[in-house]
Amino acid sequence: MVGRFPICTYRSVWPDRVKWLTAFFALCLLPALAGAQVHFADVTASAGIDFHHLHGGTGAKYPMETMGSGAVLFDYDGDGWLDLYFVNSAGPGVLYRNSADGTFSDVTAAAGVADAGYGLGCAAADYDADGDLDLFITAYGPNTLFRNEGDGSFADATAQAGVAGPRLANPGMSTGAAFADYDADGDLDLYVGNYARFRPEIHQPCVRAGDIVVYCGPEAFEPQRDAFYRNEGDGTFADVTDEVGILPAAAKELGSFFIDYDQDRDLDLYVAGDRTPNLLYRNDGGPCADADRPCADAPRRFTEVGALAGVAYNDMGKPLAGMGVDVGDYDNDGLFDFFVTNYQWETNSLYKNLGNGFFADITFQSGLGVPSLQYLAWGTLFIDYDNDGDRDLFVANGHLDDNIHLFDAVTYEQQNQVFRNDGSGRYVEVSDQLGSGLALRQVSRGAAMGDYDNDGDLDVVVANNNQPAALLRNDGGNAGHWLSLRLDGRAVGAEVRVVAGELTQLDVVRTGSSYLCQSALRPFFGLGDRDRIDEVEIRWPSGAVQRLRDIAADQILTVRETDAAQ
Repeated sequence: MVGRFPICTYRSVWPDRVKWLTAFFALCLLPALAGAQVHFADVTASAGIDFHHLHGGTGAKYPMETMGSGAVLFDYDGDGWLDLYFVNSAGPGVLYRNSADGTFSDVTAAAGVADAGYGLGCAAADYDADGDLDLFITAYGPNTLFRNEGDGSFADATAQAGVAGPRLANPGMSTGAAFADYDADGDLDLYVGNYARFRPEIHQPCVRAGDIVVYCGPEAFEPQRDAFYRNEGDGTFADVTDEVGILPAAAKELGSFFIDYDQDRDLDLYVAGDRTPNLLYRNDGGPCADADRPCADAPRRFTEVGALAGVAYNDMGKPLAGMGVDVGDYDNDGLFDFFVTNYQWETNSLYKNLGNGFFADITFQSGLGVPSLQYLAWGTLFIDYDNDGDRDLFVANGHLDDNIHLFDAVTYEQQNQVFRNDGSGRYVEVSDQLGSGLALRQVSRGAAMGDYDNDGDLDVVVANNNQPAALLRNDGGNAGHWLSLRLDGRAVGAEVRVVAGELTQLDVVRTGSSYLCQSALRPFFGLGDRDRIDEVEIRWPSGAVQRLRDIAADQILTVRETDAAQ
């Protein structure tokens, strides 16, 4: 770049220093910055990650074999560095402790979290309010709740808490799970999405193209009742699924998250359905009459409004094969939008929040339609990978059938995708421009994000089916300024608004989302060339509103809820 312009090498022809500096910036630095490239480097091996997911399949084509698995980025030991847990199915799960030097060490044995049955998904949150993050694993069969003991180890608290799910005599197939305080009583409740009833002894594989044995689609299975557990505040949960209005066997659920989509100060629930309508459960608890927060003693029920709100089907009125989900304000208009991944030859779905409780499917208008058609998509992330102040998209891809090449023009291993938000409401695919991490072709399922090396940009973890996992380090994203928040308090469900000049961004601390995964519980904001933040506003689930002003960029800022009154 420098050699293209004489000014970049010969200052002598510019005797006036001001003119020279002005021209140097315009002709040299700006083109160089514009050409700066973010890369995702595959650092799995060098970081010490050697996890290999095992599905245990023997050719019988049991549906859960091809569904897993998940992963979670969470700071389980509270040292300020994100650790990593991988869910396994026919093998032990693995917990990696962040060594704070770019590498991880396997601490599974010391932590006691290897055995979680035939695991599928996960979520992490402080369910017992003791100041550390606990771990919940969904599975085919009983689910597992690991209570963090605060000393580097976990204890199996499933039986005490009462969240195992269906009995082994009628195994459940639990998938996406999410914690949130739906009733505003100060502790975290738990939603567990269930996929379908399945009994191996009566299973018959499906056949395509005459005699090719394949995994059956969701139509072959009876849906299974979801579960909603109310936290009783004493280490136990009560099953209140019917009481709160969760529909019986309404869909085959996968990804899920809680969000206050209608801005009435209580948390609603969104769930992706596989060949069944996506479900949006509106929380009808209602606000307090004398405060901008929900009443803890108000009657709490959900009303399913997915079709009415416009997020149950695509713009043709068709239910798609909803897999993964995420939520984010992609157009920075102060409203949370939804994204859902779907099957091959279907598009993924971007639902724009129109306000007043309604959404519009703008997948094709946004540029996300055609590029997603030939991929089978699973995990997804609203991720500002280049720190420019708007939410880009990461999508994890991989086919269901390992023999798909015999009867369709696609492959089993597939490339993951990144779509760059151009700031005008449109996305452009940039997957082939982002380095070795995006060049991988794998059978990807889950995806989670977080700044694992604390260098100011978002990295990505990908969980693959019956294959090694991948850790993708973001190199170059931190060329733009940024702010990350570490919220000390009951933060799940907290909304964070960051104002820097003309740029206003909104995010929410959420568990679950993506597909069988969970990202770090740290809101992250790219700021572009803005090196200071005018205001950070945090609306804590307790109802407290905290405002911090004139904050320096490029830091992980710890904010304590106990300081909110000040």
